[in-house]
Amino acid sequence: MDPAQHLDHLRREASALLAAYRADPAAPVLSCPGWARADLLAHVSGVHAWVRAQLALGTTERVRLSSVAGPPDGEDLGSWFEAGAAELVAGLETMDTDAMWPTWAGPQPGTFYPRRMAQETAVHHWDAEPDHPLDPVLAVDGVNEHLELFAPRIPGERFDGAHGTLHLHATDIDGEWLVRLTAEGIEFEHGHTKGDVALRGTASDLLLWAWNRVPVDGRFEVFGDDALLATWRQTVVI
Repeated sequence: MDPAQHLDHLRREASALLAAYRADPAAPVLSCPGWARADLLAHVSGVHAWVRAQLALGTTERVRLSSVAGPPDGEDLGSWFEAGAAELVAGLETMDTDAMWPTWAGPQPGTFYPRRMAQETAVHHWDAEPDHPLDPVLAVDGVNEHLELFAPRIPGERFDGAHGTLHLHATDIDGEWLVRLTAEGIEFEHGHTKGDVALRGTASDLLLWAWNRVPVDGRFEVFGDDALLATWRQTVVI
């Protein structure tokens, strides 16, 4: 996916998340225990503000989340999020995506930020409305992002010797990954390669499983050593 596609998704997902909040700010968010939709919108508002601050500062220095003012409480939250999301999209549209930018994952191409904001907002929209699956193309991109940037941050020793391979297979779009749990950490490659366990499901469900949003249940087909899936759920917590 290119930045323009990510920004299209960001616009839609931000609008849908805001609409869900306005429909019922107090609705519980089951995937984020203890949160209501208002808490969820405040969280995403803060992340958006963080990236806006980074875009404003430029490439010279990394902005820390703790240095960015959070959103307002109460009735002003919705309008603050709406204005901030529009400002975020405008900033991402004009940023230098060819330059290297500071991020929590180390220096990254500017394309990191449109992708990260689209994925962050989409998954949290699902948190607010779990009956709305993620777009399959965005979900495949999200699995790639998770395996490239997030999963490798888990130290291999956390697996406590439970090493092996997981074959993830999207059933509604082209998307297959072979994921290795090793003593050095998580590695992956694309392609149709047999693993110790295979997990088949929609791209949306595979991404949500990777983020520990959904369990391995009837929405999936499982072949092989499902203990490795339990290892992921217990260990790959970010």
